[in-house]
Amino acid sequence: MKKLEHFELKKEHAVFCPVGQASFDEMADLISRAVLRCRREKIKKLLIDSTGSPAFQPPELAKRYNLAARIASDAASSVKVAHVASQAWIRSGDFGLQVARNRGLDAMNFDSASTALAWLLKSK
Repeated sequence: MKKLEHFELKKEHAVFCPVGQASFDEMADLISRAVLRCRREKIKKLLIDSTGSPAFQPPELAKRYNLAARIASDAASSVKVAHVASQAWIRSGDFGLQVARNRGLDAMNFDSASTALAWLLKSK
């Protein structure tokens, strides 16, 4: 499998910042790989910044449901996820977050990396 690019280990967390043009499904696969890597390597906190990939916009509800359920399953309640997203993604609401939370994922969407990182690094 190809190396996961734009994935960086920090002292207390990992950061994944995919860049460039990719379809929603390709981005979902990349995010899934980042979450699985964190779980496998026992990294408990992951900051995902998808703002460098302008094509990653909120899709219809069915795809949002499937992505949220997949990421929650990948995390297996052992990875906390902060997602820095586009304004369109933030405005689209919390449907995906609710799906993920109902499956045990501790996750939030943010419009700034600093706010996301502050939330992520809070103990829990």
